[in-house]
Amino acid sequence: MAKYTHDVDYFYKMNTDRFQVTKKFTEDLSGTETISSCTATVFDSLGANVTTSLVATKAVTATNVSVTVKGGTVGETYQLQLAGVTTASNVYTHYITFEVFGSLTLNSKLGDPNANSYTSLTEANNYIMNKYGHSNKWDSLSIEGKKRLLVEAAKCIDRFKFIGDKYYDSQSLEFPRDDHDVITGNCSTPITTTSFRHTSLYSDTYGKYPTDWFKYSTIHITEGTPLNDIRLVSNSNVSNGSITVSEAFTSIPATSTEFALFVPLDKNIKEAQIEQAIFLLESEGMENINSYKTIAKSVSIGDVSVSLKDSGSGMSIPISSTAKKLLSSWISRRLKIARR
Repeated sequence: MAKYTHDVDYFYKMNTDRFQVTKKFTEDLSGTETISSCTATVFDSLGANVTTSLVATKAVTATNVSVTVKGGTVGETYQLQLAGVTTASNVYTHYITFEVFGSLTLNSKLGDPNANSYTSLTEANNYIMNKYGHSNKWDSLSIEGKKRLLVEAAKCIDRFKFIGDKYYDSQSLEFPRDDHDVITGNCSTPITTTSFRHTSLYSDTYGKYPTDWFKYSTIHITEGTPLNDIRLVSNSNVSNGSITVSEAFTSIPATSTEFALFVPLDKNIKEAQIEQAIFLLESEGMENINSYKTIAKSVSIGDVSVSLKDSGSGMSIPISSTAKKLLSSWISRRLKIARR
C-alpha cells in the first residue's frame, strides 16, 4: 500500500513496500536545459542521513528523477531531498516528505482499552457488498487501506456527545455505553482454551437466541484464571450454551473463573462506522483540508475560501448524514428553553 500526493509532495508506504516516486523538474528548466544528474538523500526526523538503507534505485531522464524507496521504520517520517544538476550547471532542489506505516490490526473487542473499531473487516465487506454491490471505490482499496479507513471512521463518530457514559472508564471507544447488556457468570464444563458453556447462554423453547447470536460478542475474564483476558466470540451454540472464542485464552479457565459477556453491539452503530468510512472515501481531498487546521485558520483553494474550526470548538470533521441518522438514538440533545 502506497500513495503519492503530488500537490503537497508527500507519500506514505508500508515498511514492506518498495515505492517509486517521480519528481518532475519541468517548471525549473529553461530553454533546452535538461537534468544531467541528481543526488537523492533521505533524512529521518532527527536529521540523520539514512539514504543507504532507504534508497533502492535512482533514475534520471531529461526532465524527471525517479527514486525507489525501500524499507523504513514504522511510525517514522522522512524527508527525501532531490538535488538535480542541469546541463547548464544549475542545481534545483526539491523535498518530498514520506511516512512509513506497519500493518494495522483491527480491534473490535467491546470495552477493550486498545479497541479501534466497532466492526470487523468481514462485517464491513459484507455490508458494503450487500448494500452497494461491487465495482465501487471500496473494492479498489487494499486490505490495509480498508482497515485504516475504518479506524478513522470510528474516530469520527466518537466525536459525538452520546447519552450516558462509557461502560468502562478505561475503554478506548465510546461504546459500549453504561446501559449495554452484559451476561455474567462462572465458566461451566466442558472447558478448553477456546471454549466453555454457561446456562444463561442457552436458547429457550421460544427461540430466545438465534443461531450464532453471540458471534462478535466480547468475553472479559473478570475473576480467576486467566484474569483480564479479553476475547471476541467467533461462534456460539445456543442449543447447549457453548461459546467459542476467536483467540485462545492464555490459560484454561476453571469452573471458578468469572466472566462478563458483552452482547453484540447494536448493528446501527457498526453500520454508522461503515457508512462514515464510505463517506470519507468518497469525500476526496477532505482529509487534506482538515490537515491544514494545524497550521492555519483558513485555506483558499482556487476561488473558494474555507474557514477551519478550532478542534476545541466543536466537531470539525464532516460526518455522513446516514451515519448520524443511524446513531441518532444515542446522540445527546441539548434543549434550549426560552422564557416568554
